[in-house]
Amino acid sequence: MIATPIPRETLLHVVRKLPAAPHILAQLDELLSDTNSDMSDITALLKCDMALTARIIRISNSAFYNSGKPYASLEESLARVGFNEIYRLAGLAAVAQMSDYALKFYGITGPRLRENSLLTALVMEALSGFANVDPRMAYTAGLLRSVGKIALDRLTRDTAYAGNHDGREQGGLAAWETGVIGLNNCEASAVILSEWRFPTTTIAAIRDHYLLNPGAGLLANLLNLAAGAAERGDHGLPGETVYWEPSLARFEAAGVQPENVDEAMWRALKLFGALRSAVS
Repeated sequence: MIATPIPRETLLHVVRKLPAAPHILAQLDELLSDTNSDMSDITALLKCDMALTARIIRISNSAFYNSGKPYASLEESLARVGFNEIYRLAGLAAVAQMSDYALKFYGITGPRLRENSLLTALVMEALSGFANVDPRMAYTAGLLRSVGKIALDRLTRDTAYAGNHDGREQGGLAAWETGVIGLNNCEASAVILSEWRFPTTTIAAIRDHYLLNPGAGLLANLLNLAAGAAERGDHGLPGETVYWEPSLARFEAAGVQPENVDEAMWRALKLFGALRSAVS
C-alpha cells in the first residue's frame, strides 16, 4: 500500500529547521567558481553560520590539517588549508553538523550516516577524474545524497507518521518509504536541493541514483557505483543493498571501468580514516 504523498510545503517546513550548512555549500560553490571572488567573500559567507564556523576551525585543527600551532580564527584556518581545500573542509563541517543525531526512522546512528556520506563523497571525488566530471560536483553528490533521509526522519518526529525501518531489504528502502510516507528519500532530496538552489545536475544525480535503469544519467550512475563501493567497504546504510548491483551497462553509463571504481575506493580509503577522525 502506498501512503498519500506529503505536501511539498510540509517537507519544506521541516527543511527550514535543518542546519544551514548544506545550503551554504551551494553558495560556496558559486563563489569558488567565480574568478572575481576572494577570501573575504568566502569568509563572510561561512560566518553566516557560527556553528559551521566553529566546526571548520575545529576540523582545521585536526591532525589531518594541522600539526603545529592551533588556528584561532576562521580566517587563519582557511588561509592555512589553502584555497583548493576550502570546499572539502566546509563539506566535512556540513556533514558533521547534519549527522549530530541518529535517524530513528531509519535505524541509523549519527556516526554511521556521517561515515557513509564521507566515504561516498571521497569515492565520488576520486572517480571524477576517470569520468571527466567536475570533482566538486561529484564530491557534493556523495556528501549530500542522504539529505532526504534527514528531512524525512525529522518529519516523522514532528507528525503522526508511524514506522521504523529495521534494515530489512523487502523491496528496498525506497519502496518502504513510499509505503509509509508517500515518497522516498531520493525524491525528498531533490525537493530540498532545488530549494537550496543546487545545480540541476547534482539534483538529478541524487534523485535518480537508486534507479536500476542505466539511462538515469552519468552522475547518477557514478553515484550509484560510489555508494555501492562504500557499502562493500562496510560503511553502507540499511535497506539499500538492492540498488547497488553493478552491471556492464551501469559502468558504461557512468563512463568508468570496474577497475576505476576499485582504484577510486583505494584512494578514498587512504583519506577516510584521518578525515573520519577529524569530523568525529
